[in-house]
Amino acid sequence: MNDTKEVVYPWFVLLSFSVMFFLVTAGTFTSLGVVLPDMVSELGWDWTAAGLGFTLLGVSCGLSSYPPAYMIRKFGVRATVLFGTVILVAGFLLLYIVQDVPTYFIAMLLAGTGFSFVATVPGTYMIARCFKKQSMAFGIYFTIGGVGGIAGPLIYFAAVGVWDEWRMHWMIVAILMAVSGVITAAFLREGEAEDRRADVIANAAVDESASGVYVTRQKWTAMQALRTPQFYIIAAGYVAFLLCGITVNSLSVGHLTEIGIGMAVAGGLLSFESFLNAASRAVSGFIGEYVDPKLLLIVSLALLVVGMIGLGIGTTWLALMVYAVGIGIGYGTTFLATSVLLMNYFGRNAYLELFSFMNVAATLASFGPFLGGYLRDVTGTFVWAFFLYALVPLVVMIAVFFMRPPVRSSEELEREEEAVMIAAALAHAGDMESAAEGEPVEVRA
Repeated sequence: MNDTKEVVYPWFVLLSFSVMFFLVTAGTFTSLGVVLPDMVSELGWDWTAAGLGFTLLGVSCGLSSYPPAYMIRKFGVRATVLFGTVILVAGFLLLYIVQDVPTYFIAMLLAGTGFSFVATVPGTYMIARCFKKQSMAFGIYFTIGGVGGIAGPLIYFAAVGVWDEWRMHWMIVAILMAVSGVITAAFLREGEAEDRRADVIANAAVDESASGVYVTRQKWTAMQALRTPQFYIIAAGYVAFLLCGITVNSLSVGHLTEIGIGMAVAGGLLSFESFLNAASRAVSGFIGEYVDPKLLLIVSLALLVVGMIGLGIGTTWLALMVYAVGIGIGYGTTFLATSVLLMNYFGRNAYLELFSFMNVAATLASFGPFLGGYLRDVTGTFVWAFFLYALVPLVVMIAVFFMRPPVRSSEELEREEEAVMIAAALAHAGDMESAAEGEPVEVRA
């Protein structure tokens, strides 16, 4: 029975966090871009305000990325997930009743903060603790989450089709999110036994890694990793794909309908791009076990460049297909590659804090929709924003090409070994002193 539980539990973790990622994706970044035109039209907003709300969603998601890491270390994953679920549901319910811009902004802040507490920060952390093949597990997780990008617009169309009301989209997502968060938290396991099991899995992952994939054997702390250029290059790749993805999700439908593309086609292209986004995560997750994620990252960043250009000139079916394929595959593969590369370069112990810091840096990407909406209001077109943002993944791609795996200096390793020896000597001296005073001495392995 215990053996069965040990086999089932990792898959429960993967599935439950994947479902939460699916729902939060469906209810935020992707579907909001489809609902926004109705909200702008019915409530009398301008696109600058609409874009700013989308930016607040991204900013709050980025700036709140470190608190979940702290809360996980301090109070555990269960409390973190429940806290995030409450915040998310509150945000979705505010969107259900929204009438004015300030309420919309508050809802975006709540949704972005809740995203950090239930999605990728706790999700990738828990999955890495349960699976040796983290690239493949991440691929499944990111894929199911990405499918939420397909489901989000479909939930909107269902809400409008059945209830003739876009607000029902937010109510449906709120109910599903509440159920998922409670079930996930109820069955999570925590404690010292789980920590020991995670250490065994991490050590086995290093020993069994494929020869073509670099996996560090050095022990890294978060502060040591933050002193390397490699961390910032990987973080820049994360910023680049989010900048392109968030901007496309928020502004592409408005842009395409303005240049004469029908609403159904524009929304369909967004769903197709989301499908490719999700599928590419699964494929790249499998490939990432045998091919260095660095190569995947270079290819995916190039696809983002091509996709943004295709969207900017998207007046033909060829250009529209280039946009959907480039952004879809580029987004999904970059997401997977940056996450796995971060873990491969710096190890699993430091990953929780590093991934959180990377998401904080990604806050910069959240200004994409606001600047894009502003450029649209000033110039009358979204095109210049798309062309401008294409430069970001291009620059990062060049930096990744020249990047090499980080290696801690021999001097730093020697100082660390010396510190360990001194600590051991002091502990031994303390034991001897206790023995001289007649106190029992602890036997150390």
